[in-house]
Amino acid sequence: MTNKIDVVIGGKVLTIRSEESAEHVQRIALYVDQKIQMLKEKNLTAVVDERLRAVLIALNLADDYIKIKDMHTAQEVMYQKLAKQTVKLEKENATLKNQMKKLEAKLDMVTSEYEDFLRNFDKQEEDNKNKIVRTVPAADVRKAVN
Repeated sequence: MTNKIDVVIGGKVLTIRSEESAEHVQRIALYVDQKIQMLKEKNLTAVVDERLRAVLIALNLADDYIKIKDMHTAQEVMYQKLAKQTVKLEKENATLKNQMKKLEAKLDMVTSEYEDFLRNFDKQEEDNKNKIVRTVPAADVRKAVN
């Protein structure tokens, strides 16, 4: 739907037809008007004719556009680098998680083996104490002492 929007540019009211919203068209008109005001402040409007003024305004607008476009391109390049780095870090994170799971499994196995060792050690120690007490008869101990 085409909208009719009245804007003020260079002190003149213009009616603009646009598919864009009135707010958007007003923002653009304000921006162009500011560029015209900038030329007036530099006293260029008194020196040059109307066509050259329009060219100067167009050059200013094109300069702003190119600078913004270059910034956007630089940001896009940075975004791509960051996206690649993110993928790399996510892969590294997955690898580290996998290594951690393997190490946790090893730790569980070693802990279990250690606990088994301690149980066996305690059992053998108890068995050895019992063997010493049983294998030496009391009479032999008395003879050995005398």
